[in-house]
Amino acid sequence: MNSALTPQVAAPGIVLGASAAVRQVAGLFRPAAPSVITRRFGGRPPPRRDAAEAQVDITRQSLRVALDWQMEAVRVWREHPLFGAGFKETMAKIGLERRSLVLFRTDAGPLRFAYIGETQRRFFGDAWADANIGKPQADSGYDAMAKALNAQYMEAILGGEPVHNHVVMRGLPGAPITYTHTLIGWNLGDRQVVVAMVAY
Repeated sequence: MNSALTPQVAAPGIVLGASAAVRQVAGLFRPAAPSVITRRFGGRPPPRRDAAEAQVDITRQSLRVALDWQMEAVRVWREHPLFGAGFKETMAKIGLERRSLVLFRTDAGPLRFAYIGETQRRFFGDAWADANIGKPQADSGYDAMAKALNAQYMEAILGGEPVHNHVVMRGLPGAPITYTHTLIGWNLGDRQVVVAMVAY
C-alpha cells in the first residue's frame, strides 16, 4: 500500500485545519490558465440536471489500457509515497500538472476540490472551476456524477493502488459523454488526497 500525506504544520505543535489544509494542497499547484480550446459547452458549465435524470456508468479497466501519460502519473505516484512539493514539481516538469484534478479531505470530511486543471476547465469552463476550488465535490452541481465518482476516489485513497475506469455520463447535453480516468491516492488517517488524470 502506498504511504500517505504528511500532516501540515503551521507552527510547532499547531496542525492546520481543514480549510487551511485545502489551501496548502491547492498552493502546490499553479492555477490553470484559461483554455483557448473550444469548450464543449461554449465555456459555460453544462446545465444541471436532477440526479434522477442523470446516469453514470463506470467500468473498471486494467491499467494496461491506460494512456501513456496516465501511466506516467502512476510512475510519479510510486516514486513519491508522500504527497507534497516533490510530487508537484515532478508532475510540472513532465507536463502533467496542468492535466491534474486534485481533491483533498481531512478529519473524515467531504472531498474538496484543491486544484482543477485544464482538462476539466475545457469541459466545464473556467467560471465553474474557479467557483468550486475549496468546495466539496458533492456540491459541484452534478449530483449523480459526484456520488458515483466519490466512491471511486475513495477506493483509490483507501485501497492504496491506482484505479482506472471507463466512464459514460448520460442525461447531460451532448450525452453520452465518455472518458477514462486514472486515480492515484494517498492516505494517512485523517488526511487524504486523490489525483485524477482524466482523458476525454
